Amino acid sequence: MNLIHLMIMLNESFQKLYIQVSLQNFSYCVKNQVNNQVIQFKSFALDPYKTIEQQLDVFFDKEEALQAGFQDVLVLHDNNLNTFVPTALFDKTSLGSYLQYNTKVFPTDYFDFDSLTQQQMENIYVPYVAFNNYFLDVFGSFNFQHINTSLVQHFINKSANNNSVEFFVHVAENHFEIVLLQNKKLLLFNSYEYQTQEDFIYYILFVFEQLQLNTQTQIVKLYGNISPESDLYQIVYKFIRNVEIANLQTIAQTLSVTTEQVQQHYILLNA
Repeated sequence: MNLIHLMIMLNESFQKLYIQVSLQNFSYCVKNQVNNQVIQFKSFALDPYKTIEQQLDVFFDKEEALQAGFQDVLVLHDNNLNTFVPTALFDKTSLGSYLQYNTKVFPTDYFDFDSLTQQQMENIYVPYVAFNNYFLDVFGSFNFQHINTSLVQHFINKSANNNSVEFFVHVAENHFEIVLLQNKKLLLFNSYEYQTQEDFIYYILFVFEQLQLNTQTQIVKLYGNISPESDLYQIVYKFIRNVEIANLQTIAQTLSVTTEQVQQHYILLNA
């Protein structure tokens, strides 16, 4: 084996490909696993009038970064077709039954689940079969999970191991997720669609009411597509005394990407 070949193999072994797929977008980033910096990042809108296979053919043909050999590939399925279940109540032969109460499921749907072993819970969801089939042909083998598995695990890693309730909000373009943790255990997870700032604050205050939290003392931590100048932040600050917003500039510098990219693709870039 010559030196150049060895260097290529070593370089590939340190790089991991992350892909995020939804019905609206295809995004990917290549990360150096040693320093956690993003080497390559791209995002493409999907055309609803073209097949997924046709569009992925174009992306993979023109993106040289996607043509490299990767020993590690993780695909994140981005939808709200998921629910978390305690492992003690979990039966993998009845996956669809867990989802039927919060989303419409069909007999033809394919279900899968992610295990969060340390949390003793499972995330049951509907993956995009068309994407998985395509990636199976391209990569031969790869790992996949639901995007909210990555989101919850990310906030668990950020949380403190104490009795305080930690209130995390991840904001995307037209939806947001609320994650509540205590002693690194999940108290609540939910995803909400919103169109106005009134929608946004309504759901947050609804969680406060349901869990009997105090708007004067409970800290709310905001991540993702939100800034101190945004209407969303202003309305949260109006009703809740202690609001913290993540310093995305620092995160962007650490990952070697732009602040805007972190805002739009917080979970993918921090996976």
